[in-house]
Amino acid sequence: MKTRVGVALAAGLVVVAGCGASGLETGAGTVEKKTASAFLTTTEGDWHKEVDAESNKNLDQSARCYFVTGADGKQSLGTLACGPIRRLGTPERQVWDVLAIQTTGGDKPGFEPADTDQWQKSQVRPGNSAFWRPDDKKADDNADALAAPPAPAAQAGLTTVSDKSEKLDLKPATGKLIVPDGTLTLKGLATPETIGTGTEVKAPASGEKFVVAVFSTTPTIDPLIGASAVNAGTAKSSLTKWTVTVGSEQRPVEVLPGVGAEASAAERTLLVSVPKDTSDLTLTATNAGVVQKLSLTTGERTTTDVAAAYYRTGVVANLNKSFPLTVRNIGVYYKSSYLLSLQKAVLTPWDPDKGWAPAGKAWLRVQTESKLDYNYILYKTTWVAPFLTVTADGAPIPPVPGAETLDVIPVPVPATTKVVQLTAKSVLSYTAIDSGATPTSGTVTFPTLTATATFQ
Repeated sequence: MKTRVGVALAAGLVVVAGCGASGLETGAGTVEKKTASAFLTTTEGDWHKEVDAESNKNLDQSARCYFVTGADGKQSLGTLACGPIRRLGTPERQVWDVLAIQTTGGDKPGFEPADTDQWQKSQVRPGNSAFWRPDDKKADDNADALAAPPAPAAQAGLTTVSDKSEKLDLKPATGKLIVPDGTLTLKGLATPETIGTGTEVKAPASGEKFVVAVFSTTPTIDPLIGASAVNAGTAKSSLTKWTVTVGSEQRPVEVLPGVGAEASAAERTLLVSVPKDTSDLTLTATNAGVVQKLSLTTGERTTTDVAAAYYRTGVVANLNKSFPLTVRNIGVYYKSSYLLSLQKAVLTPWDPDKGWAPAGKAWLRVQTESKLDYNYILYKTTWVAPFLTVTADGAPIPPVPGAETLDVIPVPVPATTKVVQLTAKSVLSYTAIDSGATPTSGTVTFPTLTATATFQ
């Protein structure tokens, strides 16, 4: 059969006496009972051949075809209704297949389809009408209330992530997992009896239940630069492995739709089919050995000390300390100038160059800007260590070798650090590489910068 869009049919049926003994009245005359019966038998047989072969349906054992008449039960309305049959995904009461018919001419009129094989499937019972059959069989009073067929079972152990929205009764949840290549934020959790809509609806496999997590994803922002912490060009070493833990089983899933800006998704749906007795279900994110977990039952997160700084607020401090271009000229030939600024400091567990901070630590990342100019043809120079001295909550931190040459200085500090004191001492040692240069060696000192960074 082909399906076509028909005029919407209102629900309701008037139960009346059948047509007269002579047959069914039409605009072209009365169709005798035996003629109507022959047409009905043929059409009903063809209808059954097709619907009996359909899957995902509930076909009533007494399903048959009827002529649709006016409320008085005497005049054909030009349609045939067959059912009841409730197909998967159809609304309540849409249990009748309707076929338009027309009367043939001649001394003894008969019936034929008005448009061959053009059925309007899964309609409500025609309103202000009655059903009639030459054998006087009636439709059951409860025919319109035929139950929906059971949803087909999904595959056992189904685990999938999609961008398709589902109509779910969500329990609100706001837990999140943050990794360098993206941030997952829960919107809600559910344990629906079925998943999907219409003909796509599925029930859990035997002995299993569905657990659903709806979440959004965004890029993880590097607080120092205000942009994605990982971009697609440098992401390979930073990609996170996501798994769903069901008992001792690890099921891999693709949670993030991309890397960097491509990691944004307003809503994604994680569907997991698990044994009915599963008490807790965990989404695990593993990145370079750092493991974080999020319960899909409670929405609570389990985070290592290494990643803890991702979940702190107030981790950015504007330092705004600088000195202008300062000239230091000594003797005849040594001429130099230098400027330095300490711009910003942030506390973060991950650095694009260093990766994750050591256990129990976080990276204090200090953003600097400097410019050194000197007569490099006559002299070579080196900075006198230490350049940057750091204390975290009053405790001294070992200096970072070569810090004076870096635009961003990563310093490992305790993960719980709240107050950092910074002192930048710029002392330059120079040595002549030309025998005629004077002075031959010495040091020059530029202004010292101090700054305080306070974190929540």
